[in-house]
Amino acid sequence: MKLKRGQKLCKKCKQINASRQRICKWCDHEFTLTNKKIKGEITNWRELKKGDIFRVVNGTGPYYVLKRDCGEGKRGEKLRVGVRGIYSVHDVSENGLNCYGSSNKNRGFAFVYMGKKEFCENTSTHRRPHRIVATSSTRRK
Repeated sequence: MKLKRGQKLCKKCKQINASRQRICKWCDHEFTLTNKKIKGEITNWRELKKGDIFRVVNGTGPYYVLKRDCGEGKRGEKLRVGVRGIYSVHDVSENGLNCYGSSNKNRGFAFVYMGKKEFCENTSTHRRPHRIVATSSTRRK
């Protein structure tokens, strides 16, 4: 059987799911996610200098899993607590980048977490590094 665009097959129960689903809606099997390479992705973030401009890839960074239904979403959904948008590096710290917004949508100061994957018991937050890509002008002029 050939799948249509936007569909994937669960290996456990052989049912069709939406391509972006993380858990099978039929058998609750968790799909393995692969981070595909992104064109222009910056992997050596510690080498960034003051004034370098980058964009945070949407859907990356720290998140919190909702424990009950609320106005923010339904139980089990991820609530992103990271940043997104275009930023200019102010300085590089041990676990990330201290930055200023570099677009009309974000102008303030932000911390872009780039440390190791871990779970914080105190806040019930899953710390995940942001994925960042170089913009067309890597250095502010």
